[in-house]
Amino acid sequence: MSTLTVFQYILLVILILFTLVNFYAFTFGRKRSEQGKALYRQTLNQLHQKALTEMKRHGISFEEQRGYLNDLNEGILLAFDTKKKIAGIVLKDSFFHFPYENLVSCTRQYDTLANKKITHVRVIIETTDEYITLLFGSRSYKPNSFLGKFILEDSQEFCTILTESCAR
Repeated sequence: MSTLTVFQYILLVILILFTLVNFYAFTFGRKRSEQGKALYRQTLNQLHQKALTEMKRHGISFEEQRGYLNDLNEGILLAFDTKKKIAGIVLKDSFFHFPYENLVSCTRQYDTLANKKITHVRVIIETTDEYITLLFGSRSYKPNSFLGKFILEDSQEFCTILTESCAR
């Protein structure tokens, strides 16, 4: 066998391995993605059901709703009754609501570790009556990583939407 033939066989084996890895990633990656979407929909559907129960109990109607998911797969539903000007936050185990004018501030905070990673990303909502703390990220992430950026952007978006909606 010549050197060229050996090189061709090695290249063929590498290409086959590369194809198998891509096929595996394509099939199982799609399956994981579908499972993630199903979990997201299921979590938000549970929060929507809880929101309906709370709306009936308190006599409010949330026309606008926005869902978020933290890194513990716990949902946060931000909802607004634009007619009565009431904001609501629905969690798995709790429900908060307050008039727009009672919102004092909404800030995103996080802790920075010695290795420059961020952890405990949270949103703190201050109203005239209470402080509400929502956890968006519990694990440590590099702030420039995909998940780190996503959690930081999501938590900031939450504050922006809440603040702008209550200012109307």
